[in-house]
This record gives sequence, structure tokens and C-alpha cells, in this order.
Amino acid sequence: MNGVTRRSVLLGALGIGAAGALSGCTSAVQRARDANAAPGGAGGTLVLGSLADIDPKSIYSQSVTTMAIGLLVWDTLIRYDRSARTPRPAVARSWDAAPDGRSLTLHLRDDVRFHTGRPLTSKDVAYAVSVYASDAAGSQLQSAAKAVTAVDTPDPHTAVLRFAATVPNVFDLLEFMLLVDSESAAELRAGTSFVGTGPFRFDGREVAASARFRRFDGYWRGPARLDGVTLRVVRDAGALLTSIRAGQSDLVLDAAPRALRQFRDRSLYRITTGDVHDAAYYVGANVAAPAVADKRVRQAISYAVDRDRIAAEVFAGAAVASASPWAASSPGYDGAAASHYRKDPGRARALLAEAGGPRRLALSYPTGLAAAPAIAAIVQNDLAEVGVTVELDPREQASFSPFLKSGKHELWVGPHGFGQSDPLTLAAGAAPFKPKGNLSGFSAPEYTALVARLAEEGPGRPAALREYTDYLLDQQFIIDLVVSPATYVSPARVKGLDWNLYKYIDLHGATVR
Repeated sequence: MNGVTRRSVLLGALGIGAAGALSGCTSAVQRARDANAAPGGAGGTLVLGSLADIDPKSIYSQSVTTMAIGLLVWDTLIRYDRSARTPRPAVARSWDAAPDGRSLTLHLRDDVRFHTGRPLTSKDVAYAVSVYASDAAGSQLQSAAKAVTAVDTPDPHTAVLRFAATVPNVFDLLEFMLLVDSESAAELRAGTSFVGTGPFRFDGREVAASARFRRFDGYWRGPARLDGVTLRVVRDAGALLTSIRAGQSDLVLDAAPRALRQFRDRSLYRITTGDVHDAAYYVGANVAAPAVADKRVRQAISYAVDRDRIAAEVFAGAAVASASPWAASSPGYDGAAASHYRKDPGRARALLAEAGGPRRLALSYPTGLAAAPAIAAIVQNDLAEVGVTVELDPREQASFSPFLKSGKHELWVGPHGFGQSDPLTLAAGAAPFKPKGNLSGFSAPEYTALVARLAEEGPGRPAALREYTDYLLDQQFIIDLVVSPATYVSPARVKGLDWNLYKYIDLHGATVR
């Protein structure tokens, strides 16, 4: 066509030259950059993209659901200063600890109201503690809540927590525990209503598709800057990130860092790396499964896996390879323990031969976890190198926890938190580690005794912590791989994100305009 293209003919017919078309695209990009550089304005609805739908059964645990909507709908009694790990006032404006450590008196704000208009009182604190202490809640902080022997409520704005002994991790409980509404407990369990005291109130839901929240103007910290938040479910990890570029989503939580090269233009996109190394990724082993019942097999898996590769490839260097569960900020962290297992195929083969190890294993993982498929593929490849064929078993996020509790699993990939908390919080409460009913089905009197020693404050605690870590490294029912922070991706116009120590996103001060 002598250099004349169909596109140029069409543009010419419309009176638009190629330079004009290019100029229009450039102008649109420049307008976006200018808007992104400006201070955030009030109003608008932020669309939060998620691989998984809200799961009402997981409200009381650290989960995809609580990370997304925990601090949208509800409040907590305190907020940690994340750098100093010291508690700061929230709904509890101050507190007094008894000299013997057997009680903690909380002085509550008098201007906190539920979305129904009902004032929050000390009885709501007592109710929340009772919920988190119950077996039905399935909370990782259950042991801390059960350590509260009573909650006295001498007046509406004073709650006195009483303990049989000192509780080293009580402030972890107060940062973690959502102040749920006793009057709508049935609706919360059914997922038909979510009533709290937080900056946004529930405004409707389409199961497996979306949920809507609008600003609660009676919020005690002042109204949020956003008009509302919509949680939008996108089941495919690639499509979820594409929705940011397409303008369909404004924020994605816990994005896989290796997939974020498409967002390198900082004038158009914002990649936020959290300052809390709360997510440790691991391979868990069901010790009741014959193939991995021998700890030598589990140790062999730990020697076979290339943790450095997972940190570099899956997390683009944002994660740190570690065979122990502790973040570097934890009193439990020890560099030698973190590097105890390095990739050593020869040693892995020798252990497998010694144990008469398996030739085939099944490795399950949840599809709602962005990093899981890539981690599983690397583990599969590394075990093939030492003569073990791994069958990958992807499962829906909502059904994954029940699957692990069913006892039908063999190996699985998952994340655990609490490595940055008081060590007792992880050891006594985190589902992979708690001495009774952990996900591996592991139980031993000496393990239970070690966890109990972590509850004792005093000069002997550091030695107990070292013994506990050494025991984990020996038994390897949880094979820790890397410790990582959360990574959030959004258009650059989204500003003001915050979060707590457990990665519950806080959008009270966020803007989208």
C-alpha cells in the first residue's frame, strides 16, 4: 500500500494524524502522572482486588479475610509501634499492669460506637476475649485468650483482665483481637452481616464475587477519607494484577514480587513493601502419613530444597532464606539456626536411603496464595533431583484449611505468621506449631514442655527459646523456607496505606484520587 496502513487511513478519515494519536496517548499518561504526584484528595471508592472471597469462618484467625477487612470493619484495643514493638493506645486509651503481672486494667475510650449506634463498653471486651478463647473461633491467639481467667467490668469504660500467671504475649492478643459485635454474632457466622466499630460499615455482598463497604461517619478517629471500599474477587493471580493496569482494581495485597516488573514505572504505579516480616513460607509434613513419618525423611526434604532460589526467584530478593520461623526482629532469631539447612542433595539422598524413604509424595497448596504455585514448583524440582517424584495438588483457598484438618494431606505449602511476635504467640497458638492439634499432627511430651517454658518470663527464657528452636530444626514437621514482608501494588494515585503487626490493612487515611 506504498507505506499507507489501514490504521493511518482510519486515523486520517477521523481527522487524526499519527502524531496526534501518539500525542493523545502521551497526554493521557502525563495527566495520570501529574495526578499521581499530587496530594491525595478525599472521596472515591477504592477497589481491593483479592484472589479469595471473604471467609466468615476465618474472621478470628490471621487469614486473607482479616488482612483485607479486619481493620475496615473492626477495631483492636491497641496498636503496636511496628519499629519499637511497643503498644500504643487505640480503643484502650491507657492501661495499668499490676506489679505481680496477674492483672491488666484497660481504660477504654468513651466515644467508640458500633455501626448500629450502640456504644462499645467493657462488656464488649469481655465478649471478644471469650470468643477468641473458644474452640469454635479457631484463633491462633486462643491460648493467650484462654490465659485470661476473668474479665471484670466495674464500669462501662474499664475492663480488668485477670490471669493465673504472667502472660508474656498479652499485648499480642490486644493487637490481634477484633472487637466484634455480640448482637450480630449469628449474621457474622453466616457471612450476611459484618458489624464493628471500624471506619467502614458493611453495605452488601455477592458471594464469591464482591463485597461493599461504605464510610462510617461516626468513627471515633474521624471519618475516613474514602467514600467506600469494594472487595472484588479475581481468582486468577495474573488476571488480578492485570486488573490494576486495566483500572479495575486499586490495590492488591500480598502480591508475588516476581510478577511486579510490569509495575516498574513509579510515576504510574506504587509497589509498597511492608515493614513487618510476618509471612514465613514453609513446607508442612503430616507426620501421620507413612511416607513422611520418619524425621529423617523430613530432614532430607529440608536439605533438598533451595531456599536461596525461592527467595531470589519467587520473592525477587524481598524475602530472606531461613530454616527457622523467626523474623530478624524476634528475640528468637539466631543466624546459625536460620542457615542450619542449606541445599545439600548428597546429604538428602543419604538420609532418604537411611530411612528407606519414599519415591513419590503429594504436595498440596492453596490457589488463593499468590506465591504458592511457584514455591511448589521449585520444591517439586528439587525433590526430583534427589529421586522423589512430587505430585502437585492445587486446592481452592476456602477448602484448604478444612483439608489440612482432615488428616488426608501429606506435604503442603503454606505461610505462617507470628515470627515477629512474642515467641510464645507462635509456639502456643500458630496452627502449624501449637503443641495440641497442630496441622502436622505432631505431638510429644517434650515439645509440650518446651512450649510451656516459653510462657515463663525470667532469666531462663532465652535458653528455653534456643532449645525450642533446636527442637524444631531436628523434628522438621514444619520445614521453614523463607521469611518475607507483605508486598502491595496499586496505581500511584493510591496513598496513605497503613497496616498493623499482623498485616491487617488500614485504609482509614487512604486516598484514591
